[in-house]
Amino acid sequence: MISRLPQPRRRQAAGGIAAILLLLAAAPVSAQINSQQIRQRYEKDTKGGTSIEDFVKKLESDDADKRLEAVKSLGTSKENKAIEYIIQAVGDPDVRVQAKAIMVLGDLRATEATPVLIQYLSRRTSDNNLKQLILASLGKIGDARAAQPIMEFLHRDLDAATRGTAIFALGEIGSPEAADTLSTIASADQDPTARRLANEALNKVQHHQAVMQNEVKGPSETFLDPKDKPRQPPQ
Repeated sequence: MISRLPQPRRRQAAGGIAAILLLLAAAPVSAQINSQQIRQRYEKDTKGGTSIEDFVKKLESDDADKRLEAVKSLGTSKENKAIEYIIQAVGDPDVRVQAKAIMVLGDLRATEATPVLIQYLSRRTSDNNLKQLILASLGKIGDARAAQPIMEFLHRDLDAATRGTAIFALGEIGSPEAADTLSTIASADQDPTARRLANEALNKVQHHQAVMQNEVKGPSETFLDPKDKPRQPPQ
């Protein structure tokens, strides 16, 4: 015989079951809230609780140290919009902020910065050390649009360090249009260091082009033995 609970106990048991069901239903919501809290705490710990807007406000500060700190922080930001503000910092009146912005753009491989960096490279008033930083960053970015301006820049009366950096940048960019210029320097320049750098840069350009050509070939051209290639139908 099945025993039955008295009416009051049945009500208590039903109430307990209902409470458990409510707790189970609320569990996912609670877990979601906890997850959000954990993520917010992580962002606060890793980013200092600041946003890109906070960094932009620092860029507008009269204190150069704060602007320098803002450029560094923007360089670690994952937001694409940060690059726009770093490019603006290239025109900062403080040379330290300028230099940091140029280096960060190179590290980020920011092709958006290429036209601005070329513009500052062409200025006659820019400091040689700053020009070397611009050239190094253009080399890191690797944008082919910079090759021709750098080749024109090489026609100026440059110190050995700046000239060497320009030659090195052409090799890093790897544009085929730089091959003739580099070949001429490698074979005829009076400076042995420039000849060595140009020869190394020329090898990089040639290697880069060889890699590009292999990438555009079809599978039959790249992997098949010549005797296994499909024959062309007779004309």
